[in-house]
Amino acid sequence: MTHMTDNTILTPIEIVRTLDNCYPGSRAVLDSITESLNPKLRENLRPQRYGNDTLRLIEINTAMSFYDDFHCKTNYIIADESLKLRRSDYYEALLAMYSEEEIDQEGLFLRPRYQIGPLSKRTGLIYATIVFEKSFSFLPEKEQKRVMSEYFLTVVDRIAQRKKNLDYDFKLLMSDFKRTLDWWIES
Repeated sequence: MTHMTDNTILTPIEIVRTLDNCYPGSRAVLDSITESLNPKLRENLRPQRYGNDTLRLIEINTAMSFYDDFHCKTNYIIADESLKLRRSDYYEALLAMYSEEEIDQEGLFLRPRYQIGPLSKRTGLIYATIVFEKSFSFLPEKEQKRVMSEYFLTVVDRIAQRKKNLDYDFKLLMSDFKRTLDWWIES
């Protein structure tokens, strides 16, 4: 879901749900991203302040653990980044932590916290995904917002480190983004 109108990006950062499913404890936080945070990002983050059109949009997707019923559940286990696992290694690493029965019964999936794609030179888009484990949804709402905000900032910082040769003011973007996230946490 990109928000382009006649090749114009409304904001350089947008937060998107990958699926609408989540544990009930995260519903209000996800709704506030759509209803409060993204409109405030469109208001506060102005693409022309940060640089050229090479980087037009960082789309941050939220992948939430969920349990809809016995047959429809996904509970993420966050992979240790230092292990440098390949996608093909996830299940084997999960089996080292849990039995097959536990994996099936609980709908467990091992994933990295952050997945950041390349910058598309054609569109100027970077897609990133942040994975949230089950326990996240049991935190108080304000704490969920605080933790999410830290993760959002980490993604943009990692992109800034990767793309430091771009003619783009990531420092100003991060400052404006952090100020908007601080507002969202308190709202």
